[in-house]
Amino acid sequence: MNTFLPSNIYPGFCDLPDPSWLVFSDTVPGMVYFSHLPIALIILFLGTYILYKNFNGLPNRSLFLLTLCYATWVILDSIFWASNRGDVITFVWSMQIIVEPLIYICALYLMYGLIKGKDPGFARNLLITILYLPVPLFVPSKLMLYAFDEATCLSLEGPLATYYTYGIEVVILIWIIIFAIRESIIQPVRKDEIRILTLGIVCLLLMFSIGNILGSATGDWEFAHIGLFTMPIFLSIFAYSIIKFETFKIKLFNTLVFVFALIALNFSTLFITDISTFRSIAFIILVFVCVFGILIIRSTSREIKQREEIETLVAKLEKANERLKQVDKLKSEFVSIASHQLRSPLTSIAGYASLLREGNFGVLPTKMKEPIERIEHSARFMAESIEDYLNVSRIESGNMKYHLTDFNLREETEKLCNDLRSEALRKGLILLFRTDLNSKGVVNGDLGKIQQVIHNLINNAIKYSQRGSITVYIRDDVKMKLIYVEVIDTGIGMTRSTLHSIFQKFERGDEANNVNVAGTGLGLFVALKMSEAMGGTITAHSKGEGEGSRFVVELPLVM
Repeated sequence: MNTFLPSNIYPGFCDLPDPSWLVFSDTVPGMVYFSHLPIALIILFLGTYILYKNFNGLPNRSLFLLTLCYATWVILDSIFWASNRGDVITFVWSMQIIVEPLIYICALYLMYGLIKGKDPGFARNLLITILYLPVPLFVPSKLMLYAFDEATCLSLEGPLATYYTYGIEVVILIWIIIFAIRESIIQPVRKDEIRILTLGIVCLLLMFSIGNILGSATGDWEFAHIGLFTMPIFLSIFAYSIIKFETFKIKLFNTLVFVFALIALNFSTLFITDISTFRSIAFIILVFVCVFGILIIRSTSREIKQREEIETLVAKLEKANERLKQVDKLKSEFVSIASHQLRSPLTSIAGYASLLREGNFGVLPTKMKEPIERIEHSARFMAESIEDYLNVSRIESGNMKYHLTDFNLREETEKLCNDLRSEALRKGLILLFRTDLNSKGVVNGDLGKIQQVIHNLINNAIKYSQRGSITVYIRDDVKMKLIYVEVIDTGIGMTRSTLHSIFQKFERGDEANNVNVAGTGLGLFVALKMSEAMGGTITAHSKGEGEGSRFVVELPLVM
């Protein structure tokens, strides 16, 4: 006797032949094998495959547990149909009572995961636990199963099995429907997706409940297995949802389900000997093949059409890309020529303005000094801008030349700070230089270009800081053989989106124009490309607008 059963149950043997492998017997109706074996195989495949695609996703785990519980119930029911031992029948019946409400609970979690992306929350989880806990606690008692009828080969259910267990299922089914209605109102954009998913789950649970409830009420359990045919309906609706709304983001899902379902359905026919039953099953398989075949044909034809359109667009894009390359080359050549032609006269203008300002052509009237200074400043700014355009042209054409030598980066950076300190003071800013080196600070690179990079960063910090200080900090990492030049300011700062785009051509910070309208948006692009060409890089950091910025130049150390 099974010690799991109540003490007042003394199960015996039914007048049936012994089964083989627990589930195979000549007395089992052929339709049971068709409704049980394929269903268990298909849903286990579905649940395992989706769990494999994303183990950490709540919907994936919920669907896997739903399919696992459903398959467990189906396997237990298969044993029930084939067994002739009362203790085995009563035991698997008890296990089914425990597993059955879990199917509904997993379906509820699946809905929450798919629609809200999270579980129901602590309070609802506690409510679900309280509702379910009496089921496993009272299964060994006569309140669940109180006797075994050898004449009918059925266990007799007590009040908890008949009313409480099915009551939980009805409550959760209503919960799912109300939740879906509410979320379709809250999320009108997803209402079609929510309705389709709800239709599949409600159809599955409702037919499953009706089959079991009628079995308990009438004692005719042959009707109960008919409810299992709603699982293919659920799979069909679910597959449609995955195709149309990209639920779980799984490609070719419909084809996988179709092929595996055909294998499982045809496998089940091996156990059917009655010709009339075989014909019924063949008709069901035919309907299944037609419905899913049409779905796959439509999906495949749509994909073929989209692929043909994409191939046409790719061909057009290739032609356009070749044309753009030619235009870009012509643009670069034009910029290079124009820049060379403009740079010489601007250099002359700036040079002569400087000579005039310094009095090399005689003493200037006081009123002339300010205009001459403006001419000199504007000419030098235009020359610097032209140099940026030239550098961009050289970088993009691959004609930028680098003359690499070993030099002390700390000394050169300190010189730049000393040169720019007076300009910072004119704006009321403090320019500080700090070091923390464990090496000599020697790098191998193009001295002029590295000076240009650091000068650009310090100059930007001065331009975009209205108050406070600028700190140039040099540190190294001997183990990594790297040296870092950090330029830290208390200026306008940057948003996260600006940080991602600041090193692109012609890109400036959101607030840059409000502080300094003079700027091409090329300096950081050129600085980054130069640094990368010498084995380094530049990164930008900021906590947000008004929080200042920190630019870090990283270069390889010479040890």
